[in-house]
Amino acid sequence: MKPPPTLARRLGLAIGGALTAAVIFVAGGSAGFDLLLQRDLEARASPEVARAVKELNNDRLPASEDLLALIEFSKGWEPRVMAVGYGGLALLSTIAIALGVMFGGRVARQLATSVNAVAAGARRIAAGDFTHRITDQPRQAREIQSLISSFNSQAEALERSDRQLRFHTASVAHELRTPLTVLRGYIHGALDGVFPRDDDHMRALLTQVEDLSRIIDDLRTVSLASSGALSLQVARCDLAAEVRSVLDVTRPQFALAAMVVDAQALPATFVHADPARVRQMLRAVLDNALRYAADGGSLTVTTERLDGVSLVRVCDRGPGFPRDAEDLVFERFWRADLSRTRATGGSGLGLSVVKALADAHGGCVQAKNRDGGGAVIELTFPNQPD
Repeated sequence: MKPPPTLARRLGLAIGGALTAAVIFVAGGSAGFDLLLQRDLEARASPEVARAVKELNNDRLPASEDLLALIEFSKGWEPRVMAVGYGGLALLSTIAIALGVMFGGRVARQLATSVNAVAAGARRIAAGDFTHRITDQPRQAREIQSLISSFNSQAEALERSDRQLRFHTASVAHELRTPLTVLRGYIHGALDGVFPRDDDHMRALLTQVEDLSRIIDDLRTVSLASSGALSLQVARCDLAAEVRSVLDVTRPQFALAAMVVDAQALPATFVHADPARVRQMLRAVLDNALRYAADGGSLTVTTERLDGVSLVRVCDRGPGFPRDAEDLVFERFWRADLSRTRATGGSGLGLSVVKALADAHGGCVQAKNRDGGGAVIELTFPNQPD
């Protein structure tokens, strides 16, 4: 399909066409007036004047009586010629200007209609109506179509952001409600004497406080990473050593879940990263596997050095990810099973924190299903320069 003309080309063609049409109109009208004057001259001229004009047209000198008749006739005819000529030119110019104004007004209205539509749409967006879209109008210049397309794209982005903000706000409120409700219930019960004030209940309260702190920390990490304000203490980091340190801490939890962890193939792999953030990412990935893939009974963790990057690969034998959900797992508050609560399905922030930290390092994280069943999560980091 042939693209529409640009605004400059369309205006150039319109102005050039209008000027050409005006010149042709004035020139044609002037020729018409000259023809009328000639016919009027032929009708009014006496035979002597006609003979004199004929002789002069043939480059011959008329007879004296004919020449005198022509001179007398010219004295009365010249004012008529001037009046008709200048009056006709003025009339033609006025008509040409009027037609040009009408044509220019039509072109201006076409442009103004689209610009006014964008301005009105901007006012509606500013008022909070992110669902408003501008209908693409036919026969518009390429710049106008691009403006409308950009406006609609921006409106879609704002609508999507607003929808995500509302969802995240509701999700944050939902995630914080449970531990706060538990805390309030325990505290009221202790004050009313329903619950004894012993260490077991204090530990239960502390667990809820730690859950709240973890959710708040995760939200802060994701927000800082999204705004580019996350501070990283980047240094030379051995991925294999960090994997082993995290596994040493979490191995008892895997043992309680009857999961066998295979982390034998861990060659030294040095990357350019923040060691503390790397451990945070690994803990989140392992916690995700422990929460969802414990029934698989096994977990494999490996490191690998490639050209320019190194990666940590975590493979389990759990149910894997839902079909076409490999990218959704990194969305905030997303859960594969919407019926899961925070207690059974986590806060839904773990893998979103992993992605935010991976992006902040200039690396990436990928999720996919494993051949034969299970899930695979790969963390990629830039290599440490030699």
